[in-house]
Amino acid sequence: MISNRLLAIVNLIKNDNNIADIGSDHGYVLIELRKKGFKSNLLGVENKVNPYNRLIKNIKLSNFSDIDANLSDGLDMVSAQYHTIILAGMGFNNIVTIISKNIAKLKNITNFIIDAHTDKGKVRDYFSSLGYKIEDETIVFEDNIYYDLINFVKCQNSPNYTKEELEFGPINLIKKEDSFINMIKFEIERNKMLISKLNSEKCKSKIKNLESRNLYLEGIISK
Repeated sequence: MISNRLLAIVNLIKNDNNIADIGSDHGYVLIELRKKGFKSNLLGVENKVNPYNRLIKNIKLSNFSDIDANLSDGLDMVSAQYHTIILAGMGFNNIVTIISKNIAKLKNITNFIIDAHTDKGKVRDYFSSLGYKIEDETIVFEDNIYYDLINFVKCQNSPNYTKEELEFGPINLIKKEDSFINMIKFEIERNKMLISKLNSEKCKSKIKNLESRNLYLEGIISK
């Protein structure tokens, strides 16, 4: 059964572009797209033999024989026909490495679906610097982790996001879904717990920073 996080990635795909899923793992996203009637070309990419073999096996079991797969690194063997790229389940630095290695291919890529597990603010800043705007966002809570999923679309003029928008996401700040509010509240409570454990003179500065952070976060959800 597909997880809520992977299902949310599927639901972020609004167009009928050909799609390449980098680090496709089990291939569940691509298989779900076929189940939902997605007609365009689908490609799963893995750079290690065991995950690749697992991907091939799951594609065969799904009976969707028209889902392609290759054993390669990042965008190296992704052709110009694929205009939507999924990068999910990896950190910011890995994402930058994948893209910078094949930066010329961006001319053909109109859409990125990103599920970065680190440095979400840097992710938003990086893609906006490459000429992509944030089309949609959603927060998914699964296995005690909050996942921040982002749909980037190529635009003519690079957006000028505020510091707040880069950190939390401009669409998240507009929609304020329950999952987003709960994520902020979770951080506030975590900071309070840290403050309760910092009671020495040496920690005054850190306590002050955490208290300021909480006031800032409370302001975000009360707007």
